[in-house]
Amino acid sequence: MKKYILSFFLLIISFGSAYSQLLSDKAQVTLLTCAPGEELYAGFGHTAIRIYDPNTRLDVVFNYGTFNYRVNNFYLKFVKGITDYELSIDLGIGFFMKYSDREIKVWEQVLDLTQEQKQSMLDALMENYKPENRFYRYNFVYDNCSTRPRDIIEAAAGKVSYIDDNKKDTFRDLIAKYIGEDTWIKFGIDLVLGSEADEVATFKERMFLPLELKHYMQTATKENGDKLVEKESVAIDMPMVKSAKSEFTPLLLSYILLALVLAVTVIWRNKYLWCLDVLLFTVAGLVGIVVFYLNFFSQHPLVGDNYNLLWVNPLDLLFVLLIPIKGIRRIKVYLHVFLSVSIVVAIAGYIFLPQKFNLAFLPLMITLLVRSVHYIRMREVFII
Repeated sequence: MKKYILSFFLLIISFGSAYSQLLSDKAQVTLLTCAPGEELYAGFGHTAIRIYDPNTRLDVVFNYGTFNYRVNNFYLKFVKGITDYELSIDLGIGFFMKYSDREIKVWEQVLDLTQEQKQSMLDALMENYKPENRFYRYNFVYDNCSTRPRDIIEAAAGKVSYIDDNKKDTFRDLIAKYIGEDTWIKFGIDLVLGSEADEVATFKERMFLPLELKHYMQTATKENGDKLVEKESVAIDMPMVKSAKSEFTPLLLSYILLALVLAVTVIWRNKYLWCLDVLLFTVAGLVGIVVFYLNFFSQHPLVGDNYNLLWVNPLDLLFVLLIPIKGIRRIKVYLHVFLSVSIVVAIAGYIFLPQKFNLAFLPLMITLLVRSVHYIRMREVFII
């Protein structure tokens, strides 16, 4: 605790001098890249800018990844895609202590900038830190804690060129590299990401990920042809965190659910199976509402044109609401026909739709299809 209190008072001193600070010829501007951590918000890594001047004892880190989840309606705003992040300042020693305590690896790239460019970057960062400027509308792909440092470096360094390695990864592919394929996080993300996520990311777009930015910075050159990164070192040497994989993966549990539904549908032909269907179609409908909202109303990137709406359909909830109403068997049958056709299109979409579906979705699609087709064939659509 004492070291954090000391860091806080040192930060106040450094912060007070930074506004009027003239950097010496020994000052360094470095790009800090933090490896992914175990927490969900840290699962893609982090980027920050460090200004270090041994002559004036200035050592501050500028961090564009700060957010406050205690603000009013934070989670609702996050779903809407209107979350504001802010630029914060840490003392260098405090920043490194924090990531050392969390056992996260940190790389440091020293930028080859002129004295004027270093001063320009510090002045720009301090201008951005003013209360009226420090907040910005966070965008996971196009405006985040990784793209902001890149943009401010480019603004100070002038024309910066990168080597385009012509990689063909889509946004979905890039995200999967950090969260795994058959994981619950990947399952949830694949539900809300639409076909926009299956577009190939350009080398500049790949830089929304800190490790990708670090890679391209190492290849970057200035207008005069010199390397932008003078040297790279490991500031905190820790093993890379590997995401833990649950034994009960989404794909496994999806197949178990399908097997159980097939068994009760074939063996236990009881009209009171409507209780099972209430559960299945309620969950599918509620998920469909979330996907529908994100698809049409959220400002989040990559959630548009989401073909998951073919099988997690908000109309599933309409069907649940119609269950206790008698005398509308034909309406229920027509609704099931529509839902069944929609699910069949989704299943065929594994081949022809411009969206990559998670493999764990297929058993769930078949599960819903089995129950819909069963009641169409039996013409016993939830008469209770």
